[in-house]
Amino acid sequence: MKLLGIWVAAIAVGLIGIVGLFLASGAHDGTMYYVGLLVFLFACIFEFGLIARLTDYHRKKDPALD
Repeated sequence: MKLLGIWVAAIAVGLIGIVGLFLASGAHDGTMYYVGLLVFLFACIFEFGLIARLTDYHRKKDPALD
């Protein structure tokens, strides 16, 4: 992904994670609560993966960021 694409993905997944928290907070049953929390957890893991990809100085330069 190009750098702009990474930023767009980070913002989109961050918003999806916030939606997941809203789903979990307004849930009336256990299933929706856990689905919302799983969506938020996936968003957090994805965001940390993007941060690791952008700040990884110990490996070769990522050609996708050129």
